[in-house]
Amino acid sequence: MRMHLLPLLLLAHLGCDGDDPPVETPDPEVPSARCGDGVLDPDEACDAGDANDDVTPDACRSTCLLASCGDTVVDAGEGCDDGAALGGDGCDASCAIEAGTLEFEPNDAAAEATPLLDVGHGSLPEDDVDCWSVAVPRCGAVRVTELAPCGSALTMALYGPDGARLAAGAPGDDGCAVLDPADQPGARWVVEGSWAVCVQAVNGGVVPGYTVGVSIEDATTLDAEAGADLDDDGEPDSCDLDRDGDGIGDLDDTCPDVSNGPDTVLALGATGYVRTWLAAGPYTGDPTTDTCRPADVARVGEDLEGFAPEVGAAAGEGTWRVHLLTGDSFDLTADYATVDAPREAYAMVYLSSETARAATLAVGADDGVFAWWNGTRVLDIASCQGVVADQFQAPVDVQIGWNTLLLKIRDQGGGWGHSARLLDEAGAAITDLVPGLDPGGVWLPDQTDSDGDGEGDACDDG
Repeated sequence: MRMHLLPLLLLAHLGCDGDDPPVETPDPEVPSARCGDGVLDPDEACDAGDANDDVTPDACRSTCLLASCGDTVVDAGEGCDDGAALGGDGCDASCAIEAGTLEFEPNDAAAEATPLLDVGHGSLPEDDVDCWSVAVPRCGAVRVTELAPCGSALTMALYGPDGARLAAGAPGDDGCAVLDPADQPGARWVVEGSWAVCVQAVNGGVVPGYTVGVSIEDATTLDAEAGADLDDDGEPDSCDLDRDGDGIGDLDDTCPDVSNGPDTVLALGATGYVRTWLAAGPYTGDPTTDTCRPADVARVGEDLEGFAPEVGAAAGEGTWRVHLLTGDSFDLTADYATVDAPREAYAMVYLSSETARAATLAVGADDGVFAWWNGTRVLDIASCQGVVADQFQAPVDVQIGWNTLLLKIRDQGGGWGHSARLLDEAGAAITDLVPGLDPGGVWLPDQTDSDGDGEGDACDDG
């Protein structure tokens, strides 16, 4: 008996210590031995027996898997099926037809961007960048939106015609990336040309497919305060080809920010305020007899016989420049606050009248001011204050033909400027005077650049 038990024990010992044979897991891509027998086994999604088919829509496939997107057969509910895992080729990763522009490589840089008119489709392999070019009219604003459904997070960058990066977009609360010109000033007030928006995955990941929509909006409706409008024509200066509105385009205008072209019309404001001035300055360092009183030192020759400045003429150390205002007061800080207070500047205008009459010169000034009417000083103000319309008044006689008004305004600090108009004997504004910027009468604008430095005489301060 013992001799018979030993082999059995040895066999039992070997069975316990040896490795169990591996259990093989069926590969779903490989038909099981039973796939095609018409019997649905646990590891099969379907089994139609001899009817298993890899080319018939919606058929059970030869692998006993259900028809699905990516099997290169267009099944029910699919618009297409090219078997590709990436979109941007006309068929997206969910087997829907991509209607619109398809991105094509190479387009990793703005210079090689794919033209985009409305809707564009693309995909991003790892570390890929897709750039789309957009034709933008002058004063347009660029809006780019990732259209739902949005998967992997995208970022967007907008580049101008010169290649400069000007704006960026990122995923919003809904997960879709957006570049909104209302939030991105660089995407509005743009110049005409070909712009580019480049998209890529956050952290350079893979994006199987994405869809972007682009629209061009009127930048002037987005933010009325976002762009200065020198000539008040409703078109912001940053995209106005004639910023000063004088009929000479900025590229040809020797003074693009000062009107000196043939379309310039000189006139008083609707309530009689002078909006047309020759000005010169700033001047500093001259002693004064009171804190805010202008200095008695004559810097521009106002004390000389025949004093009659013109555009571009020397004004002591400065030059007489043209200023055509869009408002009733002249803010001198905009152009003449290049030295610290205390400082002074001059403003001059010629005014033509068809009749002789008694009038009142009404001036507001920040701070003190001298006023000369036809060469005679009629105001000597030493007080410190802001500009208050008509605060300081003096009687004057208006003669037929051309009259002269010269102001010298001192700034002791803070604001700096003035306003001026004439009132009739009843206190009403005189509005029928014609302003001029030349001793000989009406100013005839031109592009003269006497010293050849590229700046016309109307705006040259050197």
